[in-house]
Amino acid sequence: MRHCNSTQATTQKVRNKAEVTNSIKLTSMKNKNNRVCLFIRVSTEQQSYDRQVLELTQYCENRGFVIAKTIATKISGMRQFEQRPDVQELFQAAKANLFDKVVVCEISRIGRQARDIRNTIDYLHDKGISIVFKNFGGLESLDDSGNESFVTNIIIAIYSELAQEEKRILSERIKSGLLSAKAKGKHIGRPEGTKMNRGEILKKYTRLIIDLKNGMSLNSAMKVHEVSKGTVIKVKRILISD
Repeated sequence: MRHCNSTQATTQKVRNKAEVTNSIKLTSMKNKNNRVCLFIRVSTEQQSYDRQVLELTQYCENRGFVIAKTIATKISGMRQFEQRPDVQELFQAAKANLFDKVVVCEISRIGRQARDIRNTIDYLHDKGISIVFKNFGGLESLDDSGNESFVTNIIIAIYSELAQEEKRILSERIKSGLLSAKAKGKHIGRPEGTKMNRGEILKKYTRLIIDLKNGMSLNSAMKVHEVSKGTVIKVKRILISD
């Protein structure tokens, strides 16, 4: 009788251990492919990406996604990808397998050039990483088997072209507005008397100057100090002339 009870107790322990192991496996499977990277971009220094961060964070919480990385940058989507430190950081993180999905508010956050958007998506897909488009109701660029669907490809192609065309139209409107203003005799550019002199530039960008002197690259300086390419080049020219 004692032997029987001992056998039953041992069997129960084995079952309990198996249940715990299965529970861990199920949890692991549930969390697998749920690591995401938030990819956020605004075009100018005057804009804030806080709204995008908040929206995507809440969206991920609702979907059960685990935010493994956030890339938020102020840079024009028309820049070539070689001049986009945010895209380079995304590629490096993808190569290091830091996440399984990239979540964006809309496709234009990736870029404004259809070719660059497609190249970015292809690079991520080669790594088995899907893109989640919040504004398309959570549409993912890869299905559960890791394959691109025909419908998804059509949608991405159409909206990539729309993002590029939208930027072109905006650019034309700006140029037209500037020409109209000039024709009316209005001053274009900085208000007179607001242009910084050499001393003011050196004083304002002290930390940038230190990093440039220590060998920081142009792209890194733009990202770390959140300044435009033109500003970094302007400061570099002053340093060279010293």
